[in-house]
Amino acid sequence: GGLAIKRLGWALPKETTPIAWATLIGGVAILAVEWSLRSRRSGSSVSWLMAVAVGLGQHLAAVFPGTSRSAATILIIMLLGLSRPVATEFSFLVGVPTLLAAGGLEMMQALRHPAGPPTDWGLLALGTGVSAVTAFAAVRWLLRWIQTHSFVPFGWYRVALGLVLLTRLG
Repeated sequence: GGLAIKRLGWALPKETTPIAWATLIGGVAILAVEWSLRSRRSGSSVSWLMAVAVGLGQHLAAVFPGTSRSAATILIIMLLGLSRPVATEFSFLVGVPTLLAAGGLEMMQALRHPAGPPTDWGLLALGTGVSAVTAFAAVRWLLRWIQTHSFVPFGWYRVALGLVLLTRLG
C-alpha cells in the first residue's frame, strides 16, 4: 500500500497547518475513544479484521502528516474490541516489519541514486543501533505503563500541542 501511495506521487505537505490540525484532531479522537470505551469489556484475541484495520490505519497515518501511526492503529483495534495493552503490543509488533521494509526501500533508493555528501556508514550504523535500543526501551516502558493507565494524558497533550501550533500559525 505504501508503495502504491508513493507511485501515485503522493508527497506529504511541507506546511505546518495540516500537521497542527492532525495533531489536534488526533488528540480529540484519542479522548473520544477512551471515553467511549471506559466501561466496555475488551478482549485479548486478534482477529483478521483487526489485522486488516491496522494496515488501513498505517495508510491513514502515511497520508495525513501529524497523524500518529501508533495511535491510529491502536485506537482502531481498541474500537474493534481489543484491550489497550494487547492493541498496543500488536500495533508495535506490526510496525517493526513495516518500518524495516520502508527503511530498506529508502536505503536501496539512496544507494542507487546518491544525492548530497557521501554517507558515513559507520555513523549511520551507530545511529541505527542507538535508535533501536532507545526505541526498545521506550516501547517496553510504554507497554508496562498502559497496564494501569489510559491514553487520556497523550490525548490532552496532542490537543494542547495542536492548539499551540494553530495559535502560533495564526
